[in-house]
Amino acid sequence: MSLSHRNRSEDDSNSSFEQIQKEPPLWKSPLIWLCGIAGALIIGIPLLMDGLTHRVISVFMIDVSLSNQPYKASLETLCHQYIENLVEGDTNIQGKFADKVAILSNQEFQERDRLLLQNQCEQIALQPPEIGKTQGTSLIDALTRLETEIQHQQSQGNNQPVAAVIVIQSAELVNHQRQDFTLIKSKIASIVQKGGAVVIIGPAVDLQNQLSRQLMSVKNTQICTYSDSQACLNWLFPRVRK
Repeated sequence: MSLSHRNRSEDDSNSSFEQIQKEPPLWKSPLIWLCGIAGALIIGIPLLMDGLTHRVISVFMIDVSLSNQPYKASLETLCHQYIENLVEGDTNIQGKFADKVAILSNQEFQERDRLLLQNQCEQIALQPPEIGKTQGTSLIDALTRLETEIQHQQSQGNNQPVAAVIVIQSAELVNHQRQDFTLIKSKIASIVQKGGAVVIIGPAVDLQNQLSRQLMSVKNTQICTYSDSQACLNWLFPRVRK
């Protein structure tokens, strides 16, 4: 090999080595930093928002009397809407009522249970064995049992505010006993204490009028039709979680 050719090869090698040395390391690349920051934001913001979300005692009490059976499709839709509003760490109280009351759940909601609960919405109008042996629907009995379930949670140190969804079509006589709306008002007022709120969904016109008059002075309550259920829940949960 000639001397001039060898010198050119050495010059080329030195030039390549210098070029490699001039290139910044990957960790100094702006693109790498931008990708890292974007990834941290994608992961971090949802975790931050979840940490700032207040947990609640969430309640779903459903009237499964004969008078509410024609609204089965609306009940299923409402059930799905309710489940979508649950956040891991909420306390989920679910029950059914007519002449009697049956509590189906009173435990902490876990994200892994969401699909199971959604699937159970298909059976939302089904009466448990202990319900429906006597005609009528007792809203008072449902609220009284709900008070007991909430008090149980509070006795365990759970003082989260209550977000209650009460679904009822009509408060018919049970064993010839009329509903005491003054007592109903008192029980609902006790539920909305300490930042809680109650929505009553689906009442017939007569019941809606009676409840509206009684609850006019009770804060954090709303009465909605089935067609307004999504808007009602959109009002309820953010209000209690704030």
